[in-house]
Amino acid sequence: MRYEYETWQPAVAIRLHRPSVERPHSVLVFPIYRGSIVWVKHPVRGWEVPGGKCEPAESPEMAAVREVWEESGALMEKLTWLAEYQIPQIDDSFLFKWVYWGFVEKWVDRPSDSETIGVQLGALPNPSQLQERVDISPILKDDVYLSLYSILRKHVAASLQ
Repeated sequence: MRYEYETWQPAVAIRLHRPSVERPHSVLVFPIYRGSIVWVKHPVRGWEVPGGKCEPAESPEMAAVREVWEESGALMEKLTWLAEYQIPQIDDSFLFKWVYWGFVEKWVDRPSDSETIGVQLGALPNPSQLQERVDISPILKDDVYLSLYSILRKHVAASLQ
């Protein structure tokens, strides 16, 4: 079985104002808890924020809430769409991914079959700090995080007030 990590491609066409498709293939979520970001550790890719594919019967928002719970045990509130980006595929097509941010309402146990092997709260690092770290997933090393950093920083700061 090949992991996504082995064929990972950097994101392109980041949109911050409105999505260009009705439904994305997958989601990425920046959960905020008391001024910190919820980080999850994937066994292959390393530390990243929760995310994953949208199931056929669920909305992107439902997928975002589910993925955060499955990977971290956090239950979300006030989930907000933030951006869309495209992921190039081998056949020259693109998958669309939507990015959300929101506040953690409370914590519960994550499922026993969770794909992550660790959860921690941490700061929102400057994008340049992530580039050199080998323990950070490549998902956070392309232009998406760089483009969203200043927006996310404001939301994290607001969570402390």
